[in-house]
Amino acid sequence: MADGQGEARVKHVFGSSETERKLGCLRGYLSAYSIALSKQNFARVYIDAFAGTGDRTETRAVLPSIFTSNEESIEEITTPGSARIAIDTTPAFHSVALIENDPEKVGALRKIAEEYPDRRVHIREGDANAEVQRICNRYSWKEERMRGVIFLDPYGMEVSWETVEAIARTEALDCWYFFPLSGLYRNAPKDPLKLDQSKIDALNRVFGTDSWRQDWYASGEASADLLGDLFVRERRIFDVDKIEDWVHARLKTIFKGTVLKPLRLKHANGAPMASLFFAVSNPSKAAVKVASDIANHILKAGI
Repeated sequence: MADGQGEARVKHVFGSSETERKLGCLRGYLSAYSIALSKQNFARVYIDAFAGTGDRTETRAVLPSIFTSNEESIEEITTPGSARIAIDTTPAFHSVALIENDPEKVGALRKIAEEYPDRRVHIREGDANAEVQRICNRYSWKEERMRGVIFLDPYGMEVSWETVEAIARTEALDCWYFFPLSGLYRNAPKDPLKLDQSKIDALNRVFGTDSWRQDWYASGEASADLLGDLFVRERRIFDVDKIEDWVHARLKTIFKGTVLKPLRLKHANGAPMASLFFAVSNPSKAAVKVASDIANHILKAGI
């Protein structure tokens, strides 16, 4: 994701060591994947659903030295984001599709694309769900001998289940999904009285079902109100581990290849941030083995 070149440089400031782990997983997989498929007669495609600006800018503290003042200063470090990582991958993808809804970030992506005149980079401005579904539904992937990788790295809970289903139906795309665990916690509070309609709608959209509510919540012990009447309150009985397992099982209902155990990423304070899932839509045993062997090694190493 994020930070383009140009007269007015668009900066996408974000990230931490966990961001680098996530991008490291993607970088390692794209490189190995492209090499593995380069000797086969497939058109290799990469799709970035939330491409940002192409690079990312991270602020870091710089400790004082004998050549500087005694005060700690801040420096900005710009490193490749997911979009530039994909464009730089060798052997090159035959086509790279970068999707972004923000006009300024789209402009930054166009500047980056101009740096690679020998690469086929397509910038798509618009809603990620609509664009990904359009791309997935447009082609007969297997008949046209197309294979690829898609990276879902939403800013929050933007990815709809319909989009995930469209990816799975291609039976040709390997999917890296940076699933927002922290978003689930915000939208699925322990106290169901805080579960308003907007939160319910968000979770239903992400999962394509409302069964999460029956699974995650249960009736607690009976309590007495101020008048002495007994009542039973619901409570969320699923902790973060069970929720992650539930998401894993949900993804496995549509990906015919496999869905690997995810890599858990955390906020600086140690709280769960996201789960990096890897799913294979291709049901071919050979395809599943190649993809799983590469991704398993990367996820277990944690980059």
